[in-house]
Amino acid sequence: MMKSMHNTHNTQQAGIPGYLIFMLALTAGMAVASLYYCQPLLALLGNDFHLNSATVGTLPTLTQAGYALGLLLLIPLGDKFDRRRVILIKGLALAAALAFTAVSPGLAPLLLASFIVGITATMAQDVIPAAAAMTDSSQRGRIVGQVMTGLLTGILLSRVISGFIGEWFGWRSVYLAAAASMLLVTILLWRALPRFTPPVP
Repeated sequence: MMKSMHNTHNTQQAGIPGYLIFMLALTAGMAVASLYYCQPLLALLGNDFHLNSATVGTLPTLTQAGYALGLLLLIPLGDKFDRRRVILIKGLALAAALAFTAVSPGLAPLLLASFIVGITATMAQDVIPAAAAMTDSSQRGRIVGQVMTGLLTGILLSRVISGFIGEWFGWRSVYLAAAASMLLVTILLWRALPRFTPPVP
């Protein structure tokens, strides 16, 4: 009998479907891209909120600080709890943080949203070990490399896409589009990812 895709993942499998590899790579890229969307938008944000360059420059700093804190505090959760649940919760939280950024009415909410975006963007670092756990040793390097390629592509394209959308449609459109995309990919992962059994200490 075929097992449901939501069954507990107890053993490494010989292969992982191509569509799931693509989804994991896309998720990693989109999550890490959230860290860099604001950088081409600083001038637009400064003009909108009447901020000087020093003040608006705190946005990417706070985002990176949130990311560092998330790496320290949240990444170990994947070794203690079902990694699928951790990924899905972070995905929903990241989508909410991006949406909150898009509708922020002032500097204080924007700074808070940027910090939360950084924390929840660490889901990219949960996706990579999830991909490794679903493959055997003979394919693990190749598949993890493909997911890492998605992550690096997200870093490279984030500024270009953000700058283009921001220039033509406004900076809020960047975050609205990012929030909607992250929500969609999280729903798809909810359907596709298996559950993972945490390692027994």
